[in-house]
Amino acid sequence: MRGRICKSIVGGVLALSGLWGGCTPLTGPGKHTPTTNAAKPASPSYITDTMAEYATLVGGSDLVVHGYGVVAGLGNNGSREVPAYVREYLTQMLLKSQTLNTAGGSEAISPQAILEDLDTAVVELWGVIPTGAPAGTRFDVFVSCPPETQTRSLDGGVMLVPAEMRLAVPGELAGRQSKVFAEADGVIFINPFLDPTKREDLPKLREGRIIGGGKSLEDRPLRLSLFQADYQRADLIQRRINERFGPGRIAVAKDSSVIEISIPSAYRDNYGQFLRLLMHLPIRLTSGSLEIKAREIAAAIESSGTNHDELALVWEAIGRQVLPTVQGLYNASNPVSAFYAARTGMRLGDSAAVPVVVAAATNPNSPLQVAAIEELGRQKLSAKITPVLRQLLNDENESVRLAAYEALLKQGDAAKIQRIALPKQFDMDLVESSGKPILYVSQSAQRKIVLFGKDVLIRRPIFFTAPENLLTINAEEGDEKLTVFRKVPRTERSSEAFQIDPLLSDLVRLMGTLPTRGPMEEKVYGLGLTYSQVVGVLYRLCQSGDVPAEFRLQVLPNIRRIYAQGGAAPLGRPDVSGQ
Repeated sequence: MRGRICKSIVGGVLALSGLWGGCTPLTGPGKHTPTTNAAKPASPSYITDTMAEYATLVGGSDLVVHGYGVVAGLGNNGSREVPAYVREYLTQMLLKSQTLNTAGGSEAISPQAILEDLDTAVVELWGVIPTGAPAGTRFDVFVSCPPETQTRSLDGGVMLVPAEMRLAVPGELAGRQSKVFAEADGVIFINPFLDPTKREDLPKLREGRIIGGGKSLEDRPLRLSLFQADYQRADLIQRRINERFGPGRIAVAKDSSVIEISIPSAYRDNYGQFLRLLMHLPIRLTSGSLEIKAREIAAAIESSGTNHDELALVWEAIGRQVLPTVQGLYNASNPVSAFYAARTGMRLGDSAAVPVVVAAATNPNSPLQVAAIEELGRQKLSAKITPVLRQLLNDENESVRLAAYEALLKQGDAAKIQRIALPKQFDMDLVESSGKPILYVSQSAQRKIVLFGKDVLIRRPIFFTAPENLLTINAEEGDEKLTVFRKVPRTERSSEAFQIDPLLSDLVRLMGTLPTRGPMEEKVYGLGLTYSQVVGVLYRLCQSGDVPAEFRLQVLPNIRRIYAQGGAAPLGRPDVSGQ
């Protein structure tokens, strides 16, 4: 069973991993298979004489990693079953943990006691380390209960012990692989739209994700492998890469067919873009042929049915020498051609391109409006850009407002955004916006709840109960405060009732804050719901009309579809259409 799932997931990843022309997967960590006389794929005209015509990127695929761990905080929904193939491994992991002591004391708890507690459960972990990822890269981790266990739900779970993640190899027993590629820990995010009273939803409560819970431990090795071994061409490619992306030795030719690649420091936080440019880099351009190449792209980019993005990447890979050519298209009659020319110019530092991209970002009839806003977010703070993005926070189009918010975050502009951090839980961003209130929730990379409209009021009267009485909110007509309390895990008792203002932001803060005693031994504040529990409550409040805001869930990146191919249903309801 485990072997079939592993093969399915690995196959799904490899099928999706060809993100750049000619990419092939690694044959194994750190290994290279010579590709002399390898069959060269047919090349579209726009990559003629670019890197993709001569070489493939080895290590240019995502790396699937796998592991086992122990989740705690499940109340009585966990299980005592520990599959035989993982018991010894988890016992050793628990013995090494520095967190195994009783609450408020120092007495160690035995691994056996932990594994037999219904508050805990054994889980299987899957993750994908992205192409070219440097050490420290965060990624989402998929979590599921082994089929042999009787765990009812992972709701409320946190990762008790940081778990090791190794290369996913079908049939391998836990801990037997030789190398750890990543670690994982964090809070389990289960599908917050599941209904535990519905039989068809019960199996899905046994799976979830740790958002940004994986961390790679070393740089991913990258190599270019020539389709035909040739010392002269390997040397030419090495020199061309170092000329374009230096200073430093970015490319080092090891022999006639292998060139080792390092991520330039300037692209450390955007290594995916570097790899795209690398594979679009023209190899044999001379000062005389460079202008011809740039003009060929200009002619192609204005023709119908062309791949504007790919062509613009060739321009960008060449560098600032193409600016005289792309500047001539800033005012092209075709707005798509004008945008991609201006995108290239702006990425290469031409300030004259900014008004063209701004025009696309503020044009509600442009199919490139959101793409233009995202592009503005990649630029440094500018007096021409920041006011535009701030104004777009008030746009009628929700996608435009979300894109403007993300762009301002990337720019580091916080004039319209107030961030409230709830330690060890999630962040809440309050966005100053005059448009209809939006409640935006992330479900990948970072736990984050965003409120467009800082003073959204919860309607009264209200009597709201979350599934299984997890949370209760009550207020009569005319009440100035809301009464809020939760069901405490394990004891099934109710927490202390809190009186709060009927502001949505105050409710989110109360739900997400871990129970904490205030100064001078004041009463405890905070309900300590997990991120997915908070999201589930907010979704239902929006659906019932008690919160007058549009609920929007972040669309998962396409690579997350591999989880469905591995036999696990994707998180659903509002985000189903985005899968």
